[in-house]
Amino acid sequence: MLFKLIKELPWMFVIALIIWLIVLFFIIKNIKKKETSFFKKHKTSFIVVLIALIITVFDIWLFVQFIPTHFRKNNTTPEQTLSVNDITKELQITDTLKKITVPSKSKDSSSTKKIDSIKPAARIYSTNKASIHFFSSTTAEDIEATNNNVASALNTQTGDLRFIALIKGFYFDNEMMQDHFNDKDYMNSEAFPKSEFKGTITNIKAIDFTKDGNYNVTVTGNLSIHGITQKIIATGTLTINNKKPSIKSIFKIKRVDFGITTDEIADTIEITVISKYD
Repeated sequence: MLFKLIKELPWMFVIALIIWLIVLFFIIKNIKKKETSFFKKHKTSFIVVLIALIITVFDIWLFVQFIPTHFRKNNTTPEQTLSVNDITKELQITDTLKKITVPSKSKDSSSTKKIDSIKPAARIYSTNKASIHFFSSTTAEDIEATNNNVASALNTQTGDLRFIALIKGFYFDNEMMQDHFNDKDYMNSEAFPKSEFKGTITNIKAIDFTKDGNYNVTVTGNLSIHGITQKIIATGTLTINNKKPSIKSIFKIKRVDFGITTDEIADTIEITVISKYD
């Protein structure tokens, strides 16, 4: 990362190098003088060092003002916002009302009429403020980031569950890691801008969405990261509060399963998902 910083900001370092090479030149030149007084011998050196310090401070200030945005803290903003419309439409397909023909109660038993037949009550809950947090611990450093703008939808009848997250939506406390995370060596967010999960709560029938309470749930489905899809099984808690559901799950994945080969992060990554639905 340091080499990348130097590569992208060469002028800052070139200017600083030139300034202090000039200082070194004057110091060496003054050392060769024959004056016996130390102050007289290095008077020019003191002046040059003072000027060099002022210019260096200005150089640093200029660097901070025009530093590339990807090295600023919390600088990355998603290039696009996620909408829950696409995933909720997918979940609503199985819950449309169907018209069927049933016998009429009139004396004419041969006559029939069409009525709307309603399936057991179902609802699609959705949010675009779900959060995904990942944590990786190595001997060198701990790496963690959070994305608080994840789109999610839940079908209360079928148990279908969807999550979509923009890779550039993950934020780091370490400013330089923000950019490094999106590089080709890591997530390659230009080629793979999204991560997605499509799954089902397998014990959805055990949940009463009309009553407040906590339910242990098991979710199975396909997780897509870095252009690779793997089947996963995770456990979690589904909470009903004021008849609104929320989900929390903590599970682990192996980075190599998703084609992330860099050894700068741990082999196993802990994922925490929290979603409160409207």
